Amino acid sequence: MSINHAPLKQLQQALILPGAQLVTEKLIQEQLTLWLLSLPDSELTLDTQAIGAFWQRLPYWAFAWAGGRALAQWIVANPDAVAGKKVLDFGCGSALVGIAAAKAGAAEVWVADLDDHALQAAAENAALNGVKVWPVKGEWPQVDLLLASDVLYDISSSADLKQLMLSIPDWILAESRFVAPDFVELDCLHSMVSSTLPVIGDFDEAVEVEIYCRAGQSRLT
Repeated sequence: MSINHAPLKQLQQALILPGAQLVTEKLIQEQLTLWLLSLPDSELTLDTQAIGAFWQRLPYWAFAWAGGRALAQWIVANPDAVAGKKVLDFGCGSALVGIAAAKAGAAEVWVADLDDHALQAAAENAALNGVKVWPVKGEWPQVDLLLASDVLYDISSSADLKQLMLSIPDWILAESRFVAPDFVELDCLHSMVSSTLPVIGDFDEAVEVEIYCRAGQSRLT
């Protein structure tokens, strides 16, 4: 699919790395399609400054991260966990998880991210999959279920996440770099090995991801 309208052109320009493109990729296990980063086949010659700029401004929204893929796959296997619910995809990135929830029958899907490009990518990816997601701008919406992946590696840095985990009655988190919060107890629903797309060297090619819920929540595994 070609990039032929303004929002996708803006996202393309935000990739930073010379020769990088956005391309559509089918994620078979997740049963959806995303706009993802594609690197040129030929080797790039970059100076130290260019490499540093890329990693400091990494377009997280142009990757399908291992934790998000694991959670999306879990949702595909357990659609009743989201069906009919109002859902918040926190730190959405590409909105992989939120889109999986929408396709599984969520009544309403909200997406939140600090990066405006991520919210833009979320809208484009949702449209690509024939679903709708709503960007959070301002107050947090009233939802039934919080979904997030790879957010507990430093929970002390996110007051918003702590507030949401305490106020939203139900949540499911996928974690590969895990620091247990001290204000709630967790149960592990499922463990699996996942990977990040696109593959860059051996980065995140085989990651052990665990799916967590609030301790005592009852759901399918």
